[in-house]
Amino acid sequence: MKEDEASVAVAVPGSIHSGVNTPAFLSGLGLRLWNAKLKLQRFLLLACGAVVTALIAVQVFTRYVLGISIFGIEELASFVAVYMYFIGAAHGAWERGHISASLIELLVPEGRVRHAIALVASATTVVLSGWMSLWAWQYLAFTLKRGTMSLEVGIHMGWVHGIMPVCLSLMTLYFAVELLENSTRMFKGSRK
Repeated sequence: MKEDEASVAVAVPGSIHSGVNTPAFLSGLGLRLWNAKLKLQRFLLLACGAVVTALIAVQVFTRYVLGISIFGIEELASFVAVYMYFIGAAHGAWERGHISASLIELLVPEGRVRHAIALVASATTVVLSGWMSLWAWQYLAFTLKRGTMSLEVGIHMGWVHGIMPVCLSLMTLYFAVELLENSTRMFKGSRK
């Protein structure tokens, strides 16, 4: 697998991936914990994808071949999909694979103005992501307080809603690392 120059430029020795969005100041135990978190995210993504696929395959087989339907399987598949989506969003934020509609690279030449715009954009992203994380934690607390259960299989909705604030908090962390890098680039003049 060939690495592009941008990912090599921010690479941290010993990191799990070319260092994309891995803080350069991490080393030793901190870097190992960071990488373990990323490995866990990837494992959970793979597991969730396999479970959703299996649940849908079982439902299709039983419904269209056997002529029966397993009660609650769609609900379980949607709950696992929620995990997959939120963990995937957090991982996408880490690798900076999220969708961007920025035209800055096309319109503004390399330099302080471009770095300033990137700094403002990343600061705004951290604030909004943090705000959404706070809302998600409050929503989880509300769910736990009410004791909300799923309709079909009777799973406590705290198990489903719990992944939301965790992954939104991870996204906020990853966006904060990007803000730190943009701040360093802006104020110390380091190159990407």
